[in-house]
Parts: sequence; C-alpha cells; structure tokens
Amino acid sequence: MLVLLLFMMVLPFAEKASASNTFIQVNEEATVFDNRSGSLVQVGTLSAGQTFEVAKDYGANWWQIRWGGYYGYVEKRYTTIVSAKTYKNTVPAVAKIKDYIVPTSVAPIYDNTGNKLVQFATLSEGVRFPIYNRMGNWYGIAVNGRLGYVHSNFVVEEKGQDTTNTNTTKPPVEKPTTTPHPPSKQNGYIEAVENVILYDFRREKAMAIATLMKGQQLEIVDSMDPTYVQVRWGKSYIYAEKSKVKFINTPSYKNVGKDNAMKNEYFIPISANSEIYDKATKALQPFAKLDTNRRYPILRKEGDWYVTVIGGREGYIHRSKIAMDRGVPVMMYHHLLKEHELGRFKNVSTTMTDVQFAKEMSYLKSKNYETISADELLRFMRNEITLPAYSIALTFDDGLLSTREYAYPVLKNNGFKATQFLITYRNENSNDGQIFNYNDLQALSRQDMTNMQDVFTYGSHTYNLHDLIGNKGKMLLIPYHEVVQDLQRSIAIIPKAKAFAYPFGQYNANIVNAVKEVGFTMAFTTKVGYNNPYDDVYQIKRLSSNQQTTFEQFQKMVLPYAH
Repeated sequence: MLVLLLFMMVLPFAEKASASNTFIQVNEEATVFDNRSGSLVQVGTLSAGQTFEVAKDYGANWWQIRWGGYYGYVEKRYTTIVSAKTYKNTVPAVAKIKDYIVPTSVAPIYDNTGNKLVQFATLSEGVRFPIYNRMGNWYGIAVNGRLGYVHSNFVVEEKGQDTTNTNTTKPPVEKPTTTPHPPSKQNGYIEAVENVILYDFRREKAMAIATLMKGQQLEIVDSMDPTYVQVRWGKSYIYAEKSKVKFINTPSYKNVGKDNAMKNEYFIPISANSEIYDKATKALQPFAKLDTNRRYPILRKEGDWYVTVIGGREGYIHRSKIAMDRGVPVMMYHHLLKEHELGRFKNVSTTMTDVQFAKEMSYLKSKNYETISADELLRFMRNEITLPAYSIALTFDDGLLSTREYAYPVLKNNGFKATQFLITYRNENSNDGQIFNYNDLQALSRQDMTNMQDVFTYGSHTYNLHDLIGNKGKMLLIPYHEVVQDLQRSIAIIPKAKAFAYPFGQYNANIVNAVKEVGFTMAFTTKVGYNNPYDDVYQIKRLSSNQQTTFEQFQKMVLPYAH
C-alpha cells in the first residue's frame, strides 16, 4: 500500500532552528488567512496539538507564517508559545519548484514520520500550492518549513514554471505577488446606525444570519475590506456592511462572551419574536434578531434561557422561543412505481408509489426546504459551513431506471437536487434508450445519467459487490484488495464521485478503510438518525420512507427539531 510506503520513507532533515526562533502549539483548530487582497481569505487550517515555527510576531492578535509562497496569518488566541517544535520533517534547504496542486475540496495534509499518518493542517479548496516532491499518489508540499503530504484524490495538478530556491535557511516558496499586510482592527467595535444584516459568505450565496439592531454594538475582528466589517460567530465569521455601522473605541455593553467556546449543540428559533437579549442589567435589552431558518450554537443554559454569542457579545433567548436542533436529515429512496404496477413489489420496504413520493416532495417545497448536495453536507459535518435549519439531502440507492420515470420529473419541477448511488457494473451494461418495464429492476444507462445531471449527482454503491451471501453482504466476505479493486473500477466510471453508500448498510473497519483509500470523502449508512457537525462523515445516517410510512410520519421525520 502507498500509505505504508510513505511510512517507510527516510526524509532528509534540515539543521535545527536557532534558539531565537518562535514556536507555537495550536490549542484548537486554527484558521490560516491570506490577506494579500486586502480582506481575510481562508486558505487552510492548522490542526490542534501541532507545533509550527512563526515567521513574524504581528502584535497582540496575530502570528505570521509562511504559506505556499506568501504569508498566512493565524490568531494568537488559538495558540500557546512553546520552547521547540515537535515535528522532524523539516524541508531541506535547496529545492526546485516546478508545478502546483489545487485542492478540489478541503485537503488534509499529513506528517508521515511516525508509525501512522498524522494530519497537521489542511489546504482550502482552490488554494494553489507549490509541489516539493511526489511519492506515488501523494504530493509533498512545504508548509511553513514543514514537509507534508496530500493525497492526489483531493487535488488536481497544475503545471508551472521552473524556479530554484537557493536560500539556505528557508523552505521552497514563490515570491509574493504583492506586499502582504497584517490583519488590522479599526477602533475595535462597531455600532449599528440602522438595523444591519449580518451575513455568512461561506456558501455560494450569502446567508443572512442575524440582524444587529440600530444603536447596538459588537466587537470586530477586521475592517480592511472596503465594503464589509468582519465579526466572529462561533468558530467562523459573519459580516456587516460598513455603510450601516460606525466605529467606536469602547462598547457600552458588559456581557462579553467567548464565541470559540461554543458547544457542539444548536438551537433553532421557532417564534417570529426571536430577539436575543442583553441580561447584564435588570431590564432586558434586545440587541439582535435571529432568523427562524438558521441554527445557532449554544454557549450554555441558564434556567429557562439559552445563551449564544455573536461578535463577542452574549445573547439570551427564552426556551419557549426555540427548539433544539437535531441535525440535517438525509432521505433514502430506492424504487418508485405506480400503484397498479407494484405487483411483487407490494409492501417491499425499498419501493414506494410515485404518488406518495410526489406528495412528500410537494410538502418539502411548501415548507421551503432546501435540498443540499452531498458536498454541502460534508462541509457542514466538517463545520466548514452552516446550513439553513430547513435543509435536507435526498439520496437514491441502486441507480434504478424507475428514478428516471418517476423521481426525475418531480425533482426537476420542484427545483430539487439529489444524489444517486450507482452499482456501476449494471449501469455500464445498460443500453441507452431502453423502455421502462415495471415488472423488472432495470439500471440507468450512461445516457440516462448524462440526461439527468441537472438534478442528480452520482456516487458509488460499488462496481459489482451489491450481493448477499446468506445474510451478509459480499463486500464483507472477500479479501481487502478485491474490495479496493472493485471500488476503483466504480470510480473509473463515475470519476467525480466522492460519496459512497454501503450495500445493505453493512460495513466494518476494513470496508471503511477501503472506502477512504480509494478516495471517497464520505460514506452513507442505513443507520437511522440525523447528522451534525463533527459526526463521522464515513457513517452518515439516513431516514427512509416506504409504502407503510404515513404522511404525518414523514412530516415529523424531516422536521429539523423534535416535535
């Protein structure tokens, strides 16, 4: 295995850093920002427990580090100064930089010097980074003077120009295109001159998170962007329009809170009266209004009140105004038929009628549910984005032709998206233009898949391992290398696939490892439940609806909070 080859590599070490160098240890995952554009752009993260050398101390709030040919900035509050670095894989002094990698999703970076791979950082999607060396399916990169490895499944390679780095003390880097400037604050706080919406920009479209009321104040993180000022929200950031705020030096409020101390628990406002209050004085003072289609992190509970934090300020909301978020539901469907076509599929749990499916989708539309992609679910579970409270993922297992007949038109008419998990051997051998036969289980053809890609994205359900031997899935009974080979054949047919669904919901640690090795970034089970940030992305839970599911049961099932 390539991973084992990486373990056995002997890496050259550079000379030890001088005693005057500063080293930090990351206490919890810390974001790395690029500031060359004049506003902070996330380019990666540093993992908790890892140590790094600092390029420069930038005052009270920031460290400067080297990052792929320019400088990145890390907030000091997530770090502690330590006496020495703990890693050994320092990048050698002289190297050629010729080509680059560009992540197609968040790419983990690993240290390979121990007896197992240890993640010490990530690269953000789309961040161009110079390649130091190659080893099989792995790219070596210089991360702040530390050699790390990124698997080829997470990146694409981009050709560049030869440049030779002859500096005897620095890692190989590009010359920055502009002079970097440190992040800065302007006066430290904002006050709303009118009601101002606070936006989250981490998804493709801006999400309104809350409204800061006129005259109310928040602490700011950065104000260099010409249009927006940045404030903290949990472990991420939201933004207010500069034209609607003024800068002040000292806030009038006293209820200071630590955004990054939030628990991994969330509430959803369920009342139109969704203000959060300052409770520092006897008179309750509302300072922001929350959105009823959003989930908010909880700092703590005090009696009948829940406490959240926005922009460094604690806000209280009464328990009667909220419900506890239970996570994002993922629906699992298989086969659809008209009532008179059911025949041998009558009361089969993996089959439902077209009428029932259309009614369920119509309900989701009427309640303004947003159907999210598998990639968005992944980013949510990694806590890289938040999602509307009324979000749902729709999945179909087996890649059956009945989805062309009865699911595709309904989803398209509602403007919905869904994921199909394909048994790709069957799809590969299905004829284009086949006529639907409701008495049989037919597979989609490649042409069908292409014709429906405006609604469906495609994941894997194996190439040809969707079989039971007794009551066990074949995947669990064959050698590990045969599982890997099957999954590789599946990916060859759907090369963009990053999501996998376990046949019959059966899996073990070996199957999970095979799924990871081949390059799938997430996997779906048949376990019943909802999905939250930091849940295992290789054990995604799902819900199912079938001929025995009542409409009332479906409505309660998809509700983002317990009814």
